[in-house]
Amino acid sequence: MTEFLYTLPDAAIVILFTLASMIVMGSLGLIRRHVPFFQKIRTADEIKKSDDFLIGIRATLIGMCSLVLAFSLVTVIGNFNRAEAAAAAEASLINNMDRMMARYGDPSASELRDELLAYTRSIVEDEWPMLDLGRGSEKTRELFVPISKGVIAIQPGQGRQSVIYTEMVKKADDIAEAREARIESTSTSLAAVFWLMVTLTFSAVIILTIFIDLNSIRVFGFAIQMAAFAALLSVVFIFDEPFNGETSVSPKAFVKVIRAMEARAH
Repeated sequence: MTEFLYTLPDAAIVILFTLASMIVMGSLGLIRRHVPFFQKIRTADEIKKSDDFLIGIRATLIGMCSLVLAFSLVTVIGNFNRAEAAAAAEASLINNMDRMMARYGDPSASELRDELLAYTRSIVEDEWPMLDLGRGSEKTRELFVPISKGVIAIQPGQGRQSVIYTEMVKKADDIAEAREARIESTSTSLAAVFWLMVTLTFSAVIILTIFIDLNSIRVFGFAIQMAAFAALLSVVFIFDEPFNGETSVSPKAFVKVIRAMEARAH
């Protein structure tokens, strides 16, 4: 179900969540009219006392859950921004590595530049589409192996080459670590227990509402209230998985680096 939702545009997800909550709240009046239990005759004082009590509990639940959602929204947006920044940093490391190889001035480094370019292209073409599944590409990983081994195998000369070589070895390790961190960041979504808590709270609100004497004004007010709650929930859902959906971490930083590497090679 969640995979299907992530195929929709963000606006459609927000609208779907909002409409679903409004339809549920709007249908409660119809349920009350068709269930004999709710047709019991009560005095105005009994209705007022019970409604005040239930509305108070309902408002407390909504308020508590809204605070949790607001905190969760800050968390998922923070995770998204960190994943995006990490991808940009990884692309920068690759760009710096290519620049150092170009400055090294040795045929062995030139060959490694071609392999580094192929590796970067594979990140965009092969690995990125797999990140929404929470895993990397084996092809991409294998393309980096000869780069790492090739850098170690270089025999640097004295002076400038020795300094650049030391930096290249360090950058190769940094690139490998950055890739692992990017793949790990695909699993930073909220725990299943969070969504269970939201579902149970939403169900509790519905149960409380159905016991309240519902006139047209209350139905309208409760529907608007739940629509706002659902809209906030939909935004949390959209940002929950950084590499999934319309709003997701883009490989544009790597695309930009590929263009820079190709321009540098000519």
